Amino acid sequence: MANVSPRSRTGSWLHDWRRFWLGTPGRRTQLLVLLCLLWLALFGSQWFRVSKDVAGGRRAVGTTAETVYLPPAPVLRMASLGNQSFLADLVFMRATRYFVDHLLTDSHLPWIELYLQAIWALDAHDRTTYRWGSQVVKFGQTIDADVGRRANRFARLGLQYFPDDPWLYHEIAYNLHYTLAGAEPEHAKEYKELGAKYLEVAFSFPSFQYDPNYLVSQYSHAGNVDEGIRAALLSYATAQEDQRRELRITLEEHDKAGTAAELAWFDVVHQRDWPYLAPALSSLVGPKRQLAPPLQAWLPEAWAAEPPTDPKLLTRLDIKHITPPLAERPPADEAFSAELPAATTAANH
Repeated sequence: MANVSPRSRTGSWLHDWRRFWLGTPGRRTQLLVLLCLLWLALFGSQWFRVSKDVAGGRRAVGTTAETVYLPPAPVLRMASLGNQSFLADLVFMRATRYFVDHLLTDSHLPWIELYLQAIWALDAHDRTTYRWGSQVVKFGQTIDADVGRRANRFARLGLQYFPDDPWLYHEIAYNLHYTLAGAEPEHAKEYKELGAKYLEVAFSFPSFQYDPNYLVSQYSHAGNVDEGIRAALLSYATAQEDQRRELRITLEEHDKAGTAAELAWFDVVHQRDWPYLAPALSSLVGPKRQLAPPLQAWLPEAWAAEPPTDPKLLTRLDIKHITPPLAERPPADEAFSAELPAATTAANH
């Protein structure tokens, strides 16, 4: 077979491209529209960036003159006439307008703490505002160590009232790993290890549904793969099917094929016996068993037999090895006498 030069392959590709897009008037019109949209997108992005830099320079001059006034907390509580949560929502709406105004100009939020403190003075149990404040201070600007600490301060305040909120732990872990570790390389290892611990706490909540492979990758970056795998296994039942498949592959790559085979047994039991139940619930119910007493009562395995597994299911789940967990295996010291009288078998009943 003759070798085809790169130049001839390039010419063939250009020829096919021109024949497709320039072959009919309709396609030529579509190509023109797409090129115009691409140009407008590039032009609009650059124009927005330039206008934002100009506006930021103008606002930098008047930053010291910008003032925001909110009454003290006792005055706000008295003015609410007993409807403190309602007034807190109104202040939150004003805070979002303040955020949008600065996002479209200079992206600096010098007075966001004033709004948030007023909200929390009225209703400290407004769960949404803590995570919102931790996130908006990072939008549209260069994220440095000060911004990361500012965001973590809001998240930690939220944990004082909502220690069961996994997203606040995740927010702190993200800032430690990607913001503070990058801004201060001399403390990067400490920040990453601490962020992995916060992330493990977030994954320990049943309500926190996230890809466990993400947890493994974060621990890998911190240099502790085994700890990440152990933490990821806690959220295996709440993960999606493709996420569980990827985690099994990761276990096999890290010489943990036995653990992957036990997890494969969990997926088989769920898909084969209880597909209408949640995966976590099917793990509590366990596999379907044959009715007792079995027809061959003298065989130990007959007392804990599972229904056969369709090979197509194993192919769909990409399972090559499957092993029941230790709790589901017959005890090694449990034996049934092979000399049971024939009258005791279910066949003779």
